[in-house]
Amino acid sequence: MQRELRSPDEEVRRLAVVSLAGHPLEETAELVFGAMGDQSWRVRKEAVAVLLGSGVPSPDVVEGLISLLRCHDNAGKRNAAVESLVGLGSVAVKPLCRHLNDYDHDLRKFVIDILGSIGSSDCVPLLIQAMDDPDPNVRSGAVENLGKIGDPQALPALLGALSEGDVWFRFTVLDALAAIGAPVPLPTIAPLMGETLLRRAIYDCLGAVGGMEAFPILLDGIQERARSAREAAAVAVMRLRNRSDAATRASIETSLRALNGTHLLDGILRSLGCAEFPALESLVALLGIIGDPRAAMPLVALSRHERLRAGCVQAFRGIGVAVLPELWDYFPSATPDERAFIAYLTGELQYAPGVERLIEGLKDEMPSLRAASLLSLGKLNVKSAVKRMARLLGDRDPLVRAAAREALDRLTATQPEAMADICAGLATSEHAARRRDAAILLAGLKDADRLYLLAKDEDATVRQAAVSSLSRLRDPQGVKHLVMALVDEVPEVRVAAAAALGELGGDEALQPLLLALNDADPGVQIAALRGLAHLKDDRALAGVALLVSHSRGAVLIAGLKTLAAVGGEAALTPVKEALSDGDEEVVEAAIEILARFGGEWIAECRDDLLRHPHWGVRSSFVRAMGETLGERALPYLKKAREGESDPLVRGEIEGLMDRLG
Repeated sequence: MQRELRSPDEEVRRLAVVSLAGHPLEETAELVFGAMGDQSWRVRKEAVAVLLGSGVPSPDVVEGLISLLRCHDNAGKRNAAVESLVGLGSVAVKPLCRHLNDYDHDLRKFVIDILGSIGSSDCVPLLIQAMDDPDPNVRSGAVENLGKIGDPQALPALLGALSEGDVWFRFTVLDALAAIGAPVPLPTIAPLMGETLLRRAIYDCLGAVGGMEAFPILLDGIQERARSAREAAAVAVMRLRNRSDAATRASIETSLRALNGTHLLDGILRSLGCAEFPALESLVALLGIIGDPRAAMPLVALSRHERLRAGCVQAFRGIGVAVLPELWDYFPSATPDERAFIAYLTGELQYAPGVERLIEGLKDEMPSLRAASLLSLGKLNVKSAVKRMARLLGDRDPLVRAAAREALDRLTATQPEAMADICAGLATSEHAARRRDAAILLAGLKDADRLYLLAKDEDATVRQAAVSSLSRLRDPQGVKHLVMALVDEVPEVRVAAAAALGELGGDEALQPLLLALNDADPGVQIAALRGLAHLKDDRALAGVALLVSHSRGAVLIAGLKTLAAVGGEAALTPVKEALSDGDEEVVEAAIEILARFGGEWIAECRDDLLRHPHWGVRSSFVRAMGETLGERALPYLKKAREGESDPLVRGEIEGLMDRLG
């Protein structure tokens, strides 16, 4: 084994570490520790996995891991030790705490960081003591990790520390207070405003924990010269607004709208050109509330970011349609993305003078502008453009074709005669894609006769579209056509038929859907189950239960959901049994279903689900505990956090504890 672990071949060393998993950790600890210092990260990762997969380690092993934190000449080994200790969770807390007075200040700092990552409240008193450590990095680390743990018992010590230490120490204290999120008395923080370097942290803190009394300070902060402080104040205003009740929110918005047209916005407008996410999202929302037209051009520039586009549209709703002439003046020199956004905004804000420019946009070489022009013409209800819009159903770009269908579908309600002529030509086209378009649009015209014909089309995609459209008609006469489609040779058509029957509902749909449960295609079975769930007819329970008894995967999940939807609490036995299924997705689905009916089931399976090997199941279960038990879940969440090795799940647990505590 020693020879393999010293091999020049990385894969040989990695496999040698894997083989250690079959031996008691007490016998192989030195070899595992050695592998944690390997030059290859893959070997180091494997060593960590072996250690964490070997059960609860002995105190000697834990102490051995802590000693690796002294490896100043091997960062890889030290990092592997940190990862292992964090992964051990509560097992490592007491041994780590014994080293908080170690002679090595670097080790003390590592220990504090690991305790913060584990997140155990048991170590909070000792971390509070560490705030007085002689080493400044240790003191700051103690404060930072008290914030990470998020236990309110640290608040008195943190508030007291605001009057101590240098500016960077107090900066860290403010960040910790914001992370804990518990209310902080404004008189404790306000005196710090005289320290310019602290203002960004103060605004962050007030945004997280301040009440309406903090709003004037944040409003003044919007005028800060320092960009980071100014942006932090703006973000804090939006955080305060978003977590306020309706009356307070209305008061905040009234105050913000009073800034419209004032010089107080100059700094915020400048920030739009250089801020980063997520500050930009808050700035965009803020400007939408204020409604200042000066924000129009910067918002158009920001719209090129997909992540910001919806927020920019919402902001323009607050600014109003009066800025559209300016935007169309800018249009010729705008970038392609900006031109598409202006065209889209024209429809959103119902700016009728832009129609001619939108019609020109239908011929533009850029697909994004063609698509945006189509959508806006549909929203503006432009009858004169119907034929030109219909021609784009055959556009070479799929996004344009989809936009054409969406826009024309909107016009079926407002321009039925013009659309009837269009659909008549599409329905008899030699191209299957055009007949499919007709099948989609005819639903808006309530043209059942043409849809019945297209449901028998030679092309499967046309039949599928027609069958789907039949559900939109709400025509009981369509049931027989859907029943015929349930025996179509193409599974996708049968899926569409089952889905349509479920949406139509009625007694006539029950038996066909029950028969569809016997279909050979899983997709059809799932569609039938969803249809039966929509019907909520308890006569379906026996057939659904039979399918559930011999199904797996997605079909089983759909079946469990249908049992719950149709039979309610009385039909949950198979759902509870699914908690022990070997498929983690089935288990997660069962947890989600059971959580809708309260938390009585939680106690009997809590220990098993908290130890489940798949992180997704553990995550789903702790979320269900929080949602169903409320504050009663806190002791179990605390225990789960201490034993949780996955950082994502641990983060979710901590978030739940913050909301419930």
